[in-house]
Amino acid sequence: MAAPAPTHIGRYLLETEIGRGGAGTVWRARDPLLQRDVAIKLLTGPLQGEERDDTQRFLAEARAVARLVHQNIVVLYDYGTEAGRHWLAMQHVQGRSLAKAVSKDGPLTVQRTVEIARQILRALRYAHGQHLLHRDVKSSNILLDEESGSALLGDFGIALLADSERLTTEGVALGTPEYMSPEQCQGHALDERSDLYSLGVVLHECLAGKPPFLSDAPLAIAYKHVHEQPPAIARQDLPPALMAILRKALAKRKEDRYASAEAMLEALDQVGERKTSGAQPVLPPDNLRSGRDRRGDDRRHTDRRRGSRRDEDPDSSFGGAGGMTLPRWVPWMALAALGLLLATFLLVAWFVVRHS
Repeated sequence: MAAPAPTHIGRYLLETEIGRGGAGTVWRARDPLLQRDVAIKLLTGPLQGEERDDTQRFLAEARAVARLVHQNIVVLYDYGTEAGRHWLAMQHVQGRSLAKAVSKDGPLTVQRTVEIARQILRALRYAHGQHLLHRDVKSSNILLDEESGSALLGDFGIALLADSERLTTEGVALGTPEYMSPEQCQGHALDERSDLYSLGVVLHECLAGKPPFLSDAPLAIAYKHVHEQPPAIARQDLPPALMAILRKALAKRKEDRYASAEAMLEALDQVGERKTSGAQPVLPPDNLRSGRDRRGDDRRHTDRRRGSRRDEDPDSSFGGAGGMTLPRWVPWMALAALGLLLATFLLVAWFVVRHS
Protein backbone atom coordinates (compact mmCIF):
# COMPACT_ATOMS: atom_id res chain seq x y z
CA MET A 1 0.00 0.00 0.00
CA ALA A 2 1.43 3.37 -1.09
CA ALA A 3 2.30 5.86 1.61
CA PRO A 4 -0.08 8.84 1.82
CA ALA A 5 1.09 12.01 0.11
CA PRO A 6 2.67 14.49 2.55
CA THR A 7 0.75 17.65 3.36
CA HIS A 8 3.62 19.74 4.62
CA ILE A 9 7.39 19.74 4.91
CA GLY A 10 9.11 22.04 7.38
CA ARG A 11 6.97 25.17 7.50
CA TYR A 12 5.82 24.75 3.90
CA LEU A 13 2.34 23.57 2.90
CA LEU A 14 2.51 21.17 -0.04
CA GLU A 15 -0.19 21.82 -2.63
CA THR A 16 0.45 20.01 -5.93
CA GLU A 17 3.06 17.62 -7.28
CA ILE A 18 4.48 19.25 -10.40
CA GLY A 19 7.38 16.95 -11.26
CA ARG A 20 8.96 13.60 -10.53
CA GLY A 21 12.46 12.25 -11.06
CA GLY A 22 14.44 9.16 -10.29
CA ALA A 23 15.35 10.22 -6.76
CA GLY A 24 12.67 12.71 -5.76
CA THR A 25 9.56 14.72 -6.44
CA VAL A 26 8.92 18.43 -6.94
CA TRP A 27 5.93 20.11 -5.33
CA ARG A 28 4.32 23.49 -5.60
CA ALA A 29 4.03 24.71 -2.01
CA ARG A 30 3.13 27.76 0.03
CA ASP A 31 5.32 29.55 2.52
CA PRO A 32 2.82 30.84 5.12
CA LEU A 33 5.46 32.95 6.86
CA LEU A 34 6.58 34.97 3.83
CA GLN A 35 3.30 34.54 1.94
CA ARG A 36 4.80 33.31 -1.31
CA ASP A 37 4.73 30.25 -3.55
CA VAL A 38 7.81 28.04 -3.60
CA ALA A 39 8.92 24.82 -5.26
CA ILE A 40 9.84 22.02 -2.88
CA LYS A 41 12.18 19.28 -4.08
CA LEU A 42 11.71 16.27 -1.83
CA LEU A 43 14.02 13.26 -1.80
CA THR A 44 11.56 10.37 -1.60
CA GLY A 45 14.15 7.83 -0.48
CA PRO A 46 17.51 6.43 -1.52
CA LEU A 47 17.61 4.01 -4.40
CA GLN A 48 18.70 0.51 -3.53
CA GLY A 49 22.48 0.31 -3.22
CA GLU A 50 22.91 4.06 -3.74
CA GLU A 51 22.12 5.50 -0.32
CA ARG A 52 25.42 7.36 0.04
CA ASP A 53 25.33 8.79 -3.48
CA ASP A 54 21.74 10.02 -3.33
CA THR A 55 22.08 11.66 0.06
CA GLN A 56 25.41 13.33 -0.62
CA ARG A 57 24.32 14.38 -4.10
CA PHE A 58 21.26 16.06 -2.63
CA LEU A 59 23.40 17.86 -0.06
CA ALA A 60 25.78 18.87 -2.85
CA GLU A 61 22.88 20.42 -4.75
CA ALA A 62 21.90 22.52 -1.75
CA ARG A 63 25.44 23.74 -1.21
CA ALA A 64 26.09 24.31 -4.91
CA VAL A 65 22.92 26.24 -5.67
CA ALA A 66 23.33 28.31 -2.49
CA ARG A 67 26.53 29.68 -4.04
CA LEU A 68 24.77 30.77 -7.22
CA VAL A 69 23.02 34.14 -7.41
CA HIS A 70 22.14 34.92 -11.02
CA GLN A 71 19.08 36.13 -12.91
CA ASN A 72 19.03 32.99 -15.07
CA ILE A 73 19.45 30.43 -12.28
CA VAL A 74 16.63 29.21 -10.03
CA VAL A 75 17.09 30.68 -6.54
CA LEU A 76 17.50 28.41 -3.51
CA TYR A 77 15.55 29.68 -0.49
CA ASP A 78 15.87 26.98 2.16
CA TYR A 79 17.06 23.47 2.97
CA GLY A 80 16.14 20.96 5.65
CA THR A 81 15.66 17.37 6.74
CA GLU A 82 12.46 15.94 8.17
CA ALA A 83 11.66 12.33 9.09
CA GLY A 84 14.87 11.23 7.41
CA ARG A 85 13.99 12.98 4.14
CA HIS A 86 15.93 15.88 2.67
CA TRP A 87 14.18 18.78 0.97
CA LEU A 88 14.98 22.02 -0.84
CA ALA A 89 12.77 25.10 -1.04
CA MET A 90 13.41 26.92 -4.29
CA GLN A 91 12.04 29.75 -6.40
CA HIS A 92 8.75 28.81 -8.02
CA VAL A 93 8.80 29.83 -11.66
CA GLN A 94 5.35 30.64 -12.98
CA GLY A 95 5.39 29.09 -16.40
CA ARG A 96 6.50 25.82 -17.95
CA SER A 97 9.65 23.99 -18.88
CA LEU A 98 11.28 24.34 -22.28
CA ALA A 99 10.60 20.64 -22.86
CA LYS A 100 6.85 21.16 -22.43
CA ALA A 101 6.91 24.26 -24.64
CA VAL A 102 8.58 22.38 -27.51
CA SER A 103 6.39 19.31 -27.01
CA LYS A 104 3.19 21.36 -27.12
CA ASP A 105 4.05 24.14 -29.60
CA GLY A 106 6.62 22.43 -31.81
CA PRO A 107 9.98 23.87 -32.94
CA LEU A 108 10.76 27.39 -31.81
CA THR A 109 11.62 30.36 -33.97
CA VAL A 110 15.26 31.17 -34.59
CA GLN A 111 14.93 34.37 -32.55
CA ARG A 112 13.43 32.63 -29.52
CA THR A 113 15.98 29.80 -29.71
CA VAL A 114 18.91 32.22 -29.76
CA GLU A 115 17.37 34.26 -26.95
CA ILE A 116 17.01 31.19 -24.70
CA ALA A 117 20.49 29.93 -25.58
CA ARG A 118 22.09 33.23 -24.66
CA GLN A 119 20.36 33.34 -21.29
CA ILE A 120 21.37 29.77 -20.43
CA LEU A 121 24.92 30.49 -21.57
CA ARG A 122 25.02 33.42 -19.15
CA ALA A 123 23.91 31.05 -16.39
CA LEU A 124 26.57 28.49 -17.34
CA ARG A 125 29.25 31.16 -17.64
CA TYR A 126 28.47 32.23 -14.08
CA ALA A 127 28.24 28.67 -12.70
CA HIS A 128 31.49 27.64 -14.39
CA GLY A 129 33.10 30.73 -12.90
CA GLN A 130 32.13 29.29 -9.51
CA HIS A 131 33.90 26.02 -10.45
CA LEU A 132 30.57 24.25 -10.82
CA LEU A 133 29.51 21.97 -13.67
CA HIS A 134 25.82 21.30 -14.14
CA ARG A 135 26.16 17.88 -15.85
CA ASP A 136 22.43 17.62 -16.62
CA VAL A 137 21.59 20.53 -18.93
CA LYS A 138 18.37 19.54 -20.70
CA SER A 139 15.13 21.13 -21.83
CA SER A 140 13.15 19.91 -18.82
CA ASN A 141 15.65 21.66 -16.52
CA ILE A 142 15.16 25.01 -18.29
CA LEU A 143 12.14 26.92 -16.98
CA LEU A 144 10.43 29.69 -18.94
CA ASP A 145 8.97 32.48 -16.83
CA GLU A 146 5.69 33.44 -18.49
CA GLU A 147 5.74 36.95 -17.03
CA SER A 148 9.25 38.09 -17.96
CA GLY A 149 10.00 35.63 -20.75
CA SER A 150 13.27 34.77 -19.01
CA ALA A 151 14.83 31.32 -19.17
CA LEU A 152 16.15 29.92 -15.89
CA LEU A 153 18.43 26.93 -15.37
CA GLY A 154 17.50 24.68 -12.49
CA ASP A 155 18.12 21.25 -10.95
CA PHE A 156 21.77 21.05 -10.02
CA GLY A 157 21.07 17.61 -8.54
CA ILE A 158 24.12 15.94 -10.09
CA ALA A 159 26.28 19.04 -10.29
CA LEU A 160 29.96 18.43 -9.74
CA LEU A 161 32.03 20.86 -7.74
CA ALA A 162 35.54 20.97 -9.14
CA ASP A 163 37.01 21.19 -5.65
CA SER A 164 34.83 18.52 -4.02
CA GLU A 165 35.02 14.76 -3.59
CA ARG A 166 33.74 12.68 -6.53
CA LEU A 167 30.40 11.21 -5.43
CA THR A 168 30.40 8.44 -8.02
CA THR A 169 32.89 5.81 -8.98
CA GLU A 170 35.02 6.28 -12.08
CA GLY A 171 33.36 4.92 -15.21
CA VAL A 172 29.77 5.40 -14.00
CA ALA A 173 27.82 7.84 -16.17
CA LEU A 174 25.31 10.18 -14.59
CA GLY A 175 22.88 12.32 -16.54
CA THR A 176 20.04 12.02 -19.04
CA PRO A 177 21.08 9.89 -22.06
CA GLU A 178 19.50 12.12 -24.71
CA TYR A 179 21.57 15.11 -23.54
CA MET A 180 24.85 13.54 -22.42
CA SER A 181 28.17 14.43 -24.04
CA PRO A 182 30.28 11.66 -25.61
CA GLU A 183 32.78 11.80 -22.75
CA GLN A 184 29.92 11.73 -20.23
CA CYS A 185 28.47 8.63 -21.93
CA GLN A 186 31.85 6.93 -21.52
CA GLY A 187 32.30 7.91 -17.88
CA HIS A 188 35.32 10.11 -18.57
CA ALA A 189 36.36 13.25 -16.72
CA LEU A 190 34.21 16.27 -17.54
CA ASP A 191 34.78 19.99 -17.90
CA GLU A 192 32.78 23.01 -19.07
CA ARG A 193 32.68 21.73 -22.64
CA SER A 194 30.43 18.85 -21.61
CA ASP A 195 27.73 21.31 -20.48
CA LEU A 196 28.11 23.15 -23.80
CA TYR A 197 27.52 19.91 -25.71
CA SER A 198 24.35 19.31 -23.70
CA LEU A 199 23.19 22.84 -24.48
CA GLY A 200 23.88 22.10 -28.15
CA VAL A 201 21.48 19.16 -27.88
CA VAL A 202 18.88 21.54 -26.40
CA LEU A 203 19.37 23.97 -29.30
CA HIS A 204 18.88 21.13 -31.79
CA GLU A 205 15.69 20.18 -29.94
CA CYS A 206 14.41 23.77 -30.06
CA LEU A 207 14.97 24.00 -33.82
CA ALA A 208 13.98 20.45 -34.84
CA GLY A 209 11.33 19.67 -32.22
CA LYS A 210 13.28 16.73 -30.75
CA PRO A 211 16.82 15.85 -29.60
CA PRO A 212 19.18 14.57 -32.29
CA PHE A 213 19.51 11.04 -30.91
CA LEU A 214 16.57 8.97 -29.69
CA SER A 215 16.09 5.29 -28.89
CA ASP A 216 14.25 3.07 -26.43
CA ALA A 217 17.61 1.78 -25.18
CA PRO A 218 19.85 4.24 -23.28
CA LEU A 219 22.97 2.41 -24.45
CA ALA A 220 21.92 2.90 -28.07
CA ILE A 221 21.57 6.64 -27.46
CA ALA A 222 25.00 6.73 -25.82
CA TYR A 223 26.49 4.92 -28.83
CA LYS A 224 25.02 7.52 -31.19
CA HIS A 225 26.45 10.38 -29.12
CA VAL A 226 29.89 8.85 -29.37
CA HIS A 227 29.89 7.61 -32.99
CA GLU A 228 27.14 9.22 -35.11
CA GLN A 229 26.63 12.71 -36.51
CA PRO A 230 23.40 14.60 -35.67
CA PRO A 231 20.72 14.44 -38.38
CA ALA A 232 20.11 17.50 -40.54
CA ILE A 233 17.31 19.87 -39.51
CA ALA A 234 14.74 20.25 -42.29
CA ARG A 235 14.17 24.01 -42.13
CA GLN A 236 14.85 26.77 -44.63
CA ASP A 237 15.02 29.69 -42.19
CA LEU A 238 18.14 28.67 -40.27
CA PRO A 239 21.06 31.11 -40.66
CA PRO A 240 24.29 29.36 -41.74
CA ALA A 241 26.13 31.02 -38.86
CA LEU A 242 23.72 29.47 -36.35
CA MET A 243 24.13 26.02 -37.90
CA ALA A 244 27.93 26.41 -37.69
CA ILE A 245 27.60 27.18 -33.97
CA LEU A 246 25.39 24.11 -33.50
CA ARG A 247 27.88 21.84 -35.30
CA LYS A 248 30.74 23.15 -33.18
CA ALA A 249 28.79 22.70 -29.93
CA LEU A 250 27.96 19.09 -30.90
CA ALA A 251 31.49 18.12 -31.92
CA LYS A 252 32.44 14.64 -30.73
CA ARG A 253 35.86 15.71 -29.48
CA LYS A 254 35.64 18.27 -26.71
CA GLU A 255 38.77 19.94 -28.10
CA ASP A 256 36.72 20.84 -31.20
CA ARG A 257 33.97 22.58 -29.21
CA TYR A 258 33.89 26.08 -27.75
CA ALA A 259 36.41 26.43 -24.96
CA SER A 260 33.97 28.23 -22.68
CA ALA A 261 30.41 29.47 -22.35
CA GLU A 262 31.65 32.99 -23.04
CA ALA A 263 33.22 31.91 -26.35
CA MET A 264 29.94 30.34 -27.46
CA LEU A 265 28.06 33.42 -26.28
CA GLU A 266 30.30 35.65 -28.39
CA ALA A 267 29.55 33.48 -31.44
CA LEU A 268 25.81 33.80 -30.84
CA ASP A 269 26.21 37.57 -30.53
CA GLN A 270 27.48 37.62 -34.11
CA VAL A 271 24.41 35.71 -35.23
CA GLY A 272 22.30 38.30 -33.41
CA GLU A 273 23.97 41.16 -35.27
CA ARG A 274 23.39 39.65 -38.70
CA LYS A 275 20.14 39.82 -40.60
CA THR A 276 18.46 36.67 -41.70
CA SER A 277 16.99 36.86 -45.20
CA GLY A 278 14.19 39.43 -45.16
CA ALA A 279 14.23 39.70 -41.37
CA GLN A 280 15.52 42.00 -38.67
CA PRO A 281 18.57 41.09 -36.56
CA VAL A 282 17.81 38.27 -34.15
CA LEU A 283 18.97 40.07 -31.01
CA PRO A 284 21.06 43.11 -30.08
CA PRO A 285 24.66 42.44 -29.05
CA ASP A 286 25.24 41.05 -25.57
CA ASN A 287 27.16 42.84 -22.85
CA LEU A 288 29.66 40.15 -21.96
CA ARG A 289 31.35 42.02 -19.12
CA SER A 290 28.33 43.29 -17.26
CA GLY A 291 26.03 41.46 -14.93
CA ARG A 292 23.18 43.68 -16.11
CA ASP A 293 23.11 42.28 -19.63
CA ARG A 294 19.78 43.69 -20.74
CA ARG A 295 20.43 47.22 -19.55
CA GLY A 296 23.81 47.19 -21.27
CA ASP A 297 22.18 45.99 -24.49
CA ASP A 298 19.60 48.75 -24.31
CA ARG A 299 22.21 51.45 -23.73
CA ARG A 300 24.35 50.35 -26.66
CA HIS A 301 21.30 49.98 -28.90
CA THR A 302 20.24 53.55 -28.05
CA ASP A 303 23.77 54.91 -28.67
CA ARG A 304 23.95 53.20 -32.05
CA ARG A 305 20.53 54.57 -32.99
CA ARG A 306 21.56 58.10 -32.06
CA GLY A 307 24.86 57.73 -33.90
CA SER A 308 23.13 56.55 -37.05
CA ARG A 309 20.85 59.56 -36.98
CA ARG A 310 23.83 61.89 -36.77
CA ASP A 311 25.47 60.12 -39.70
CA GLU A 312 22.35 60.39 -41.83
CA ASP A 313 21.80 64.12 -41.18
CA PRO A 314 25.01 65.90 -40.11
CA ASP A 315 23.34 69.32 -40.38
CA SER A 316 20.22 68.39 -38.44
CA SER A 317 21.24 70.64 -35.52
CA PHE A 318 20.90 73.69 -37.78
CA GLY A 319 17.39 75.03 -37.40
CA GLY A 320 16.40 72.81 -34.47
CA ALA A 321 14.69 69.43 -34.47
CA GLY A 322 13.66 68.60 -37.99
CA GLY A 323 14.97 72.10 -39.10
CA MET A 324 15.44 72.99 -42.78
CA THR A 325 18.99 73.45 -44.15
CA LEU A 326 19.38 76.60 -46.37
CA PRO A 327 21.06 76.33 -49.80
CA ARG A 328 24.62 77.63 -49.91
CA TRP A 329 23.85 80.42 -52.48
CA VAL A 330 21.32 82.19 -50.22
CA PRO A 331 23.90 83.93 -47.97
CA TRP A 332 25.85 85.13 -51.03
CA MET A 333 22.74 86.61 -52.64
CA ALA A 334 21.92 88.43 -49.43
CA LEU A 335 25.45 89.88 -49.27
CA ALA A 336 25.28 91.02 -52.91
CA ALA A 337 21.93 92.75 -52.32
CA LEU A 338 23.36 94.55 -49.30
CA GLY A 339 26.34 95.74 -51.35
CA LEU A 340 24.07 97.01 -54.13
CA LEU A 341 21.95 98.90 -51.62
CA LEU A 342 25.02 100.56 -50.10
CA ALA A 343 26.34 101.57 -53.53
CA THR A 344 22.99 103.14 -54.45
CA PHE A 345 22.92 105.13 -51.22
CA LEU A 346 26.44 106.50 -51.82
CA LEU A 347 25.59 107.44 -55.43
CA VAL A 348 22.49 109.39 -54.38
CA ALA A 349 24.45 111.17 -51.64
CA TRP A 350 27.16 112.24 -54.12
CA PHE A 351 24.59 113.56 -56.60
CA VAL A 352 22.83 115.64 -53.91
CA VAL A 353 26.11 117.15 -52.71
CA ARG A 354 27.28 117.94 -56.26
CA HIS A 355 24.16 119.88 -57.26
CA SER A 356 23.43 121.69 -54.02
